[in-house]
Amino acid sequence: MTVADVSFVHAGRRASRASRVAGFTLLEILVVVLIIGVVTAGMLLSMSFAGKDTELETESKRLLSLMDYAREQAELQTRDYGVFFGQHGYEFVVYDVRTGAWRQVLEDDALRERTLPSGLEFKLVVDARPIVLGDDMTVPAPSASKKASVSPRAREGAPEARDSGSDSSSGSDSDSGSDADSGPDTGKAFAPQVMLFSSGDLSSFSITLERATAGRSITLDENQDGDIVAKKMVEDGT
Repeated sequence: MTVADVSFVHAGRRASRASRVAGFTLLEILVVVLIIGVVTAGMLLSMSFAGKDTELETESKRLLSLMDYAREQAELQTRDYGVFFGQHGYEFVVYDVRTGAWRQVLEDDALRERTLPSGLEFKLVVDARPIVLGDDMTVPAPSASKKASVSPRAREGAPEARDSGSDSSSGSDSDSGSDADSGPDTGKAFAPQVMLFSSGDLSSFSITLERATAGRSITLDENQDGDIVAKKMVEDGT
């Protein structure tokens, strides 16, 4: 082999090594992608354990916005609205003066029934009393009898001005007799736990949205100015 041949072979080897150094194999690329995925997942988990809970924050903001919206509609339309809470969801209702009963807000899709994501649930306090919430979000259908529905005025303790006729003048004895005659088909008296009155007032309430498994919660209630506000997220009851 001549000197020229040896030089040619060495040059080929150097070119081959340079080619291998300059490029990446498929296996190397997959390893890099796997490492990036593991690091990203670790960052997300660390953010979650540090107190970040996107679902909890999103649902609390949505509820706050919808309650403010319903409160505005109550004042604009001069109608009493309310919120019917279940343990895992909620729905807005409106008081229908024609039927004397609460009903679903079918004319406004924004106030439709909403279900919480898995793992979240409500705890409600009204007038400083804890309210037991059920799993069933079905709003009771209004009865044919007006007495089967609790009016906003009755909840406030004021006389019902709209029913000042024969119903209000009959007295408690006649009311009880009428209820007895109506039988079981009258249905259970129904009213939302939280009311948004047309006057701008609202029930004294505190609604807590929590993720019990992680010990995180956000509470909505009324501040001194009469606005509904969301408090900062609480972790492990602290």
